[in-house]
Order: sequence, then structure tokens, then C-alpha cells
Amino acid sequence: MAGAQSVRPHSQEGEQTSDFQSRFLHDGRLWVHVHSSKRYKSSTLDLFLPTVLQPHRATGLALISRLLERGTQSYPSLQQLNRHTDLLYGARYFAATQRHGAFQTLRLHFSALDDRYLPRSEALLRKGARLLSDALHRPHAPSGVFDPDWVEQEKTGLLNTLAASLADRSNRAQRRCLQIMCASEPYRLSADGEAVEIKAFDEHTLTALLRDHLEQGVGHLYVCGDIDVDRACKLGEQFPPRTDVARKLFVGTEHTDRPARQVVEFGEASQGRLIVGHRSGIHLAHGDYPALLLLNLILGGDIYGRLYRRVREQEGLCYHIASYVEPMAGFLFVEAGIEAIHLQRVLNHIVDELHTLARQGPTSEELDNARRISLHRLEGAADHRDALIHFDLLRRLAAAPVDRLRLVDEVRQVQVESVRDVARHIVRDTAYLLAPGLTESAGGGV
Repeated sequence: MAGAQSVRPHSQEGEQTSDFQSRFLHDGRLWVHVHSSKRYKSSTLDLFLPTVLQPHRATGLALISRLLERGTQSYPSLQQLNRHTDLLYGARYFAATQRHGAFQTLRLHFSALDDRYLPRSEALLRKGARLLSDALHRPHAPSGVFDPDWVEQEKTGLLNTLAASLADRSNRAQRRCLQIMCASEPYRLSADGEAVEIKAFDEHTLTALLRDHLEQGVGHLYVCGDIDVDRACKLGEQFPPRTDVARKLFVGTEHTDRPARQVVEFGEASQGRLIVGHRSGIHLAHGDYPALLLLNLILGGDIYGRLYRRVREQEGLCYHIASYVEPMAGFLFVEAGIEAIHLQRVLNHIVDELHTLARQGPTSEELDNARRISLHRLEGAADHRDALIHFDLLRRLAAAPVDRLRLVDEVRQVQVESVRDVARHIVRDTAYLLAPGLTESAGGGV
């Protein structure tokens, strides 16, 4: 295995990054990350409980997140829960599962107006922390298990959600490409689970799964607003300590010598949707990651990218084409809306542009443009709490020592030769086309 990633407890009692001041509680089982700022009118709490994506378990956690939104022992109905948040000056609460590379996180969120805008202090964040703690540790569970009627309703709801997601041809193509490309890796799994697994769950199995998940790994509580670290840590103390030894999460990416694959499947679509997956072996913790970011922008991560100019504007072979990076695994994807008859020509252009970058590197103008866009995005993230939280959580799950401002400095230092060298590491794995029609799927090597 290569590109190993892990969640490791830190030896120090805290740390400071460009965006968060962090401390750990409960012997490292819960990290509290504080972004102290007065620029926002609201304060937020975000609790993330990560685990490696696993078949069956991912579906169960997706169901659990839906159940946690419906009530607690103190507020045993959705109506009572909504009334409670309304009384907290229209506070917002939700639970969800999210995918971060090969990890699935159970996320609980609370946001409320900052106390300085209220007639008197209401300690809304303290009440929010209590709500999140109750939702996790004291959910509405008559007879000690989830309400069976709720379970059946949420099973139906999740089925509908999955069906709607797969009805979107872009989502379907991206998911199928990952399933084929990563057949034995957790990256193939969705944080929303699989429809065929839903019927296997009931109130007993879901209750047991929640208890087990609460004992896994390390939790991360992000606190953003006009609050200092000491007050934020007191909020973290509202979450009961876990007694089991934390389980280490370890994920790698495969590096194989197998030939590239080409798969065509047919379905209801007005036009073909092409997804081409490449492996680079360069993830967020890798020293060449800044160069990979810039290579992606030069290739197709922006409308000025090579693929857009050549395949869309010059050749007229697609309706849309773009590239993007999966930072946790070092995957580079190219997606395009094309007519099926143009498949091979589009694939040839993608190969040609990557080979040209590997031989010659980008022009100085291309590199400067890509650097400007990347710096604008990284520096602009300071204005968006969700973006700050997302990046910080990714780097922790990837065990990456780089923080946002250090990444800014490293992007500034990338040279033409660095991008050229990264291009030489990129290898096509799977080209997947979802084509209009009702014919059975077909596949073959490229």
C-alpha cells in the first residue's frame, strides 16, 4: 500500500494553526478546534466523528444521521425539537453523514445568533452543545432502541434520496467510475450508503451501531465565533468521555501495474457523461501536493484550462469538460459531457495534454494564472467558516502537517519543473462513459 493516511493522537496538549487553536480532551479522544472571530453574527458548533468507509456500516450510519435529526429524550418529537430551536432565537440543528476521501464522518451541526446581538446573554452555544450531546448519547429511543416507526420511515426516505442522486447522470457517472476504479478500496463507497443494504437494518441493529460508532477513533469539535479556547473546551466537556481505547484509522491507495480500463454503460441520459480517473500517488500530506493543485488548474480546473480550450472551444467535441483533484487519495478526475461517438477522440486529447505537460511542463503564463486562482481560493477561504473547517478536517484525516497559510506559501514557490514532474506521476486508471440507450453495459481495456 502507498499513500498511507492515518488519524493519530498528538503528544502535545494543544496546537496552533493559521485558522484554529486546538486542545484535546478525554486523553485525546476529543479534539476541540477554535476559530475565534467577531466577523460573524452567528456562532457554530460542528462535531465530526470519523470512521473508514465500510460496506453495510456506511448505510447504517446514513440511517442513523436521519434518526438523530428527529428527536432526543428531552425533545421526543420533531415538533418539540423544532420548537426548542425556535426558542433559541431560530437556531439551526442538523445531522448528516459526509465523505472525506476514504472516511465517513457523522456530523452534527448547531448554529445560533451570537450572544452579543441579544438583549441579554442566553448562553446559546452551551445550550447547543447540550443538544448535540443529547442527540448522540440520549436520542429518542423508546424501550432502549430507536423508534421502529421512525426507522421504517427513514429507510424509505433514504431510498428516495439515493434514487434521486442516481437520477442525476453526473452523480451516477462519478459514483460508477469510483466503484470500478476502486473496487477493493473504501473510496468506492458513498457516505449515503447503498439501497440494497437498507432493508437489513432495524431499530436494534441501528442502536447497536450508534453505540459502537461512539467508541471509534477520535472526535473533532469545531467551535467558530466570538469565543476563547477555555470557554470552548468547557463546551467540549458536555460530551461524555469514551472508555474504550481509540481505534486507529489507516487508509492507503493502491498502486497497480494493471492496464487502463475503459467501461461504457448505458442508461437514461440525454447525452453521454464521461469520467476519467487517474492516480497520482500525491495526496494532501505529500510534498508535491501544491504542484498537483496547479497542474489540475492548468489542465482543466478552470475555463482557461487546456482541456476546455482544446476539446470544447477548438474541437467542439464536448458540451462541458473540467478536471478536479480528490485530495485525500491523490486522484485526478476529468469529467465531460460528450456524444458517445466522440469518446476516443476526447480520451486521446486528454492523454495528449497530460503527456505534453509531462514532457514540457506548463508555460510561465499558465503557471502564473493557475497560481493566482489557487491563491485567491485559499486566501478567500478565510471568509468562509465551512471552508476553513473542511480543509482543517481533511488535513487531520490525512495526517498532513500543512495548514492553510503554509499551503499558500508552498503554492507561491511551485516552479514549472515541479508541475512537469507531477504530470509524469499521473497514470490513467479508468475511463467510464454513461451513454444514452438501453443496451447492457460493456467494458474493455484501453
